[in-house]
Amino acid sequence: MHTLTVNLGERSYPILIGDGLLRSRELLAAHLAGRDVVLISNTVVAGLYADALKQTLPQPPAAEVILPDGEQYKTLATASRAFDVLIANRIGRDAVVVALGGGVVGDLAGSSPPAISAA
Repeated sequence: MHTLTVNLGERSYPILIGDGLLRSRELLAAHLAGRDVVLISNTVVAGLYADALKQTLPQPPAAEVILPDGEQYKTLATASRAFDVLIANRIGRDAVVVALGGGVVGDLAGSSPPAISAA
């Protein structure tokens, strides 16, 4: 496993790169313990990796947002859909957003740490 650090002063965070990270219960538990988890992904990536990730999480996601795939969905309507799911599930500010994918998923879910992005 390799670790890169995004240096933002007090808001710095690590990026972990390596094989099998989605199956590392210990690694995920260190970042997610005792917090609600929201899984945001798209139809393509979720179809490939969401089941494996959900089996590794210390608790099931409190909410899931599965978006259509493609840059054309980087819209306010897509963001509104995600916010509607968060509101409907009473997700608090202390929840962790797991961005399973990149592009629109990463832009929407990874706007501020703590977020875990996996692609």
